[in-house]
Amino acid sequence: MNPELNTSSQTAKRSARAKKAPYSKLRKARYGYYGIAFGLLFFILAQFAASYMVKLDTVYKHRLNYDMFLADSKVMGIAVEELARHIKDEGLTDYAILIGNSVAWGTNESSDHSLGRYLSDSATADGEGKLQAVFNLSAPSMMAGDAYTLLLMLDEHGIKTDNVMIGLTYSSFVGGNPGVRKVFWLGDDLKKEDPAVFQKVLPHLEATGYKNVTGWKETEHNAIAALSKWVPVIHYKTVIPESIKQMGKDSDLMGDPRAWNEKQFSENWITSQQYLNFFNPEPFDMSEANWSVYFMNRIAEHQQGKRLFVFVAGSNGELSKKEVTHPGYIANTEKIDIYLSELGGEYVMLQDRIDPDLFTDHVHLTKEGNQLLARIIWDAWTGKEA
Repeated sequence: MNPELNTSSQTAKRSARAKKAPYSKLRKARYGYYGIAFGLLFFILAQFAASYMVKLDTVYKHRLNYDMFLADSKVMGIAVEELARHIKDEGLTDYAILIGNSVAWGTNESSDHSLGRYLSDSATADGEGKLQAVFNLSAPSMMAGDAYTLLLMLDEHGIKTDNVMIGLTYSSFVGGNPGVRKVFWLGDDLKKEDPAVFQKVLPHLEATGYKNVTGWKETEHNAIAALSKWVPVIHYKTVIPESIKQMGKDSDLMGDPRAWNEKQFSENWITSQQYLNFFNPEPFDMSEANWSVYFMNRIAEHQQGKRLFVFVAGSNGELSKKEVTHPGYIANTEKIDIYLSELGGEYVMLQDRIDPDLFTDHVHLTKEGNQLLARIIWDAWTGKEA
């Protein structure tokens, strides 16, 4: 082959490629811009979709969705946000907030058979009660410190706390060194809402397993939290997957709803430290050295000029007869009674007010037990005979 012809051919090809190159680069750039535009459009649509998917009933049905809350305690903040939006959209002006532990939440029963449902039904059915709804923001293991923190979160979101019901149990006041963490769930929120109180209780929180993030990690954590509020896909990263997962469930029942005398409780359970500590007969310290007393005092201060109603759930007088008839338990119950009488709000003590047959275990109630508890609370709230 003639070398000159070959060289000429290669030169022609290079020249043709050179002529096409600007158009090829332009086409690639155009496709790149299309990709960025479509990606941006998809991102924006995803934000709208996420915001549209999450409503109050996504995280709340007569009570907080505990599976979501257990997966991420920040779900409480989302519930408060959605509650504020619901109250505004519905134009509600007179409502009560219920905050308590597993008894108020309704362990061993579904949301349809929970205290929150029956109290809200009572409010809407009773014209004299003058309440449009009762919103139940209780959760298992919630402590007085969590309740105080939650009241501040409600304030931040413009939710009125004119009518507040606080649910406690005997175990709420059990001490220990260090004992159960008295801001069990919402330590990070307390740090934000009331830094002074947070610093005061911090040694106790750290002694009971709370991890206080400081320095650069805290700055990073706060930046991500602030950013997530503007990016719904991140903000709802727990809520949306959990909501999809729960779509196939027939019920939100947690636990066994049968009455306690239809079950068998093992010797190991009724002699376990967890069970016995619930009824701890050691004398209660009802000073502010007891963190439950400290936080109940902060709640009472917060509710000055507003309505505060406290109920102390009773324990099963048959299954736990040995524990509730112990002189130490009786003496401590009297201490709680005296303390609440001096606190400044209304209150009701419920030990032996509910038949043992209406318990599912040592403290939680059946459907009928929750109905009776709601009636007792509502009658006390409205000043009727219980």
